[in-house]
Amino acid sequence: MTELALEDDAAYVNWGSNWRMPSREQQDELGKQCNWTWTTLNGVNGYRVTSKTNGNSIFLPAAGWRDGSSLSHAGSLGSYWSRSLLTYDPDGAYGLDFGSGYVVWSTYNGYYYDDCYRCYGWSVRPVRR
Repeated sequence: MTELALEDDAAYVNWGSNWRMPSREQQDELGKQCNWTWTTLNGVNGYRVTSKTNGNSIFLPAAGWRDGSSLSHAGSLGSYWSRSLLTYDPDGAYGLDFGSGYVVWSTYNGYYYDDCYRCYGWSVRPVRR
């Protein structure tokens, strides 16, 4: 699978060499090995994602997304990039998209049935290298 170059990886560029954006496989692992619970944490809506193996959890805020300078759907939807590029179109990448009651892993972003182009301002959840 084709992946972003390090200089295009937002986690690597902003957090340093120990961090990367997750791969598609790492994002998929969240779906297969975790329970997802829609909740509010410190006044922010999102999903608590809890490991079925060890009970550890992370919180993914429903941060919405940006298209240019416009912020859309903050508090109700979340979209997170992976570092895995679409094999048929490197201007797009795989990601995950969610709202209360659904989580989708693919090129579908919840509202538009087109590709997830990297120019959209989706969130990034860094992972350690």
